[in-house]
Amino acid sequence: RTLPRGELFSGIGELAKNAALLGGKHAEGFSRALSRERINNEHGGSGEEFAIEDSMLMTLLDLGIEAKMTVLAIDAYEKTHGMIFEYGHTVSHAIEKAYGDGVVPHGLGVTYGMLSSSYAAEKMGIMSSKDRQAHDDLCWLLLRKWALPEPKPSAQTILALAMRDSKRGLCGEASTELSDLLLRKMGDIVETPTNNLSKIPCKLIEEWLISMGFPDHTALARGGA
Repeated sequence: RTLPRGELFSGIGELAKNAALLGGKHAEGFSRALSRERINNEHGGSGEEFAIEDSMLMTLLDLGIEAKMTVLAIDAYEKTHGMIFEYGHTVSHAIEKAYGDGVVPHGLGVTYGMLSSSYAAEKMGIMSSKDRQAHDDLCWLLLRKWALPEPKPSAQTILALAMRDSKRGLCGEASTELSDLLLRKMGDIVETPTNNLSKIPCKLIEEWLISMGFPDHTALARGGA
């Protein structure tokens, strides 16, 4: 109860990541905690506000610890299977850096990054539109309660930062690619021999950024020519 709102949202964003990665009870618990119906029934209001009682927070905390410890038991240093916890982080780090330190809580950035990965996965034929919808619906349970600040940085600024992510090179990306984890659906990770990272065409991430309202400075430059 003493955590600042941004820190609480950040932690819950990391739990959204676990829910997508592991599915099952992790997704069910997260969806239950943030559902409009639960908030409206238990606290009144529209369901858009953020209200979680202590017992539900403890349930989420237990699920988060279980998720982490299950993976750490087989990969204590998060070098192989433990890299799954990097899901969404390539674009997340770039969004956070583009806004400036402390503007976008890390867990919120991760959840937006997860949306970029699901967009790419569907475009690449890895995730079905139905499974992407289920994945994204889970993300928006949190994101609709915390909009990104305006003005937004440009899509090209974020993409350039994503191309310099600390994971770069681990799966031999070309100059037109970056890397992150991909899912076939919630709970079904695309495993690879390269730390479970997959190559993603940069153009897909740029498309997603523009679709999310990040300004397209390339289009602006063409329009001014």
